[in-house]
Amino acid sequence: MKRSIVLLCGSLAASIGFAESGTLTLEQALALARNNSPELRTAELNARSAARAVDAAGRWMNPRLKFEAEGVGGDLELFGEGEYTLGIAQEFQLGGRQRHARGAAAKAVAIAGHHLSEVELERDDQVRQAFVEVLALQESGKVQAEQEELGRAFVEVAGRLHQRGGGSELDVVQAELELEKILFSQSCCLGELLAARERLASLVGLPESELGELAGDYYQLEKIDGLGLADTHPALMRLAAEADLLRAEARLAKTKDAGHLTLEAGYRHEAESDVNSLVFSASIPLGLHKQGRVEQAAMLMQAEAMEAARDAMRRRLQSALAEAVALYQGAVAQADMGKQKLIPKAEQAYELSREGYRAGRFSWMELIAAQQHLVEIRLQYIDVLKEAHLARLEILKLKAKGI
Repeated sequence: MKRSIVLLCGSLAASIGFAESGTLTLEQALALARNNSPELRTAELNARSAARAVDAAGRWMNPRLKFEAEGVGGDLELFGEGEYTLGIAQEFQLGGRQRHARGAAAKAVAIAGHHLSEVELERDDQVRQAFVEVLALQESGKVQAEQEELGRAFVEVAGRLHQRGGGSELDVVQAELELEKILFSQSCCLGELLAARERLASLVGLPESELGELAGDYYQLEKIDGLGLADTHPALMRLAAEADLLRAEARLAKTKDAGHLTLEAGYRHEAESDVNSLVFSASIPLGLHKQGRVEQAAMLMQAEAMEAARDAMRRRLQSALAEAVALYQGAVAQADMGKQKLIPKAEQAYELSREGYRAGRFSWMELIAAQQHLVEIRLQYIDVLKEAHLARLEILKLKAKGI
């Protein structure tokens, strides 16, 4: 319940900030997704249900009320010669069955809790990935908007030069063609942006029209601290809890061999002799067949298999983490190269082309080619940053950060 209250308060605070600013940050998107996720709601209810099941586990059996009548109606005497017994019977589980039943139910609570963490981790990862996708397309759109503005300026300049006799009609046509190519490229990216925004809107539980513009430092790559896989990963914790549950159920199965003791006590009335007496009885099953021991051995083997599955899961996660780290490091190195070398060189080449064009040393096509080359490098830089961000998100997911 405390966890649910914290999530609700965080979601309300995020919603207020989102409404005031008109932009959506990653923290606000995560908070909205926590509040609007049906998968998370389902996992939370399952965890609560498992917790309530502990209260029901290991309780005493209800006593049985027993009534017997013997010899009723003999010699046409309806009630005069009969024997009547009224008693109560209680069954007692032996071998600590109630205690072991509560222990098994408690292990099921742990499994439900770890599953809830897995659902939360998966949902946060989906939101973060969708957020990065939209941010990348937003940044690409800004570059293309600048390119469109520059393309329109080229068309205007080419037209003025042609009117003054300083340029050819071919220059005007080429400038208009480049502008149309820019607009065509923008139309393709617009569809991708809308699709990405729809995915994000579905995850956070808002209409796409209410998302607004995303706010985030797309060009900042954070460092990753500690690259080892933690044993507290929800998937590993869940498998360990499932092994514990099997061992708890094995202990519970063993109590079947102990059986149960049934005690009865009652009051008997003999109508013919008018004698009243107390009656007592006890019964216990004979443990000739050790079914519980066989079930215990099978469940202990299943627990060992679950431990082996946990080791295999850990190996897969560690391998995936090492792969994600390698991809992240490669993307970071490539992004640094683009930022430090490629983009400055492309900007320098474009400026030199502009100066050369003004001086008459370069043609109109050479100027446009330099401008296109700069835009292509900037877009490639944005794509490399997206790969780095996605690799970092994979690392965070494998390390179970943010749970």
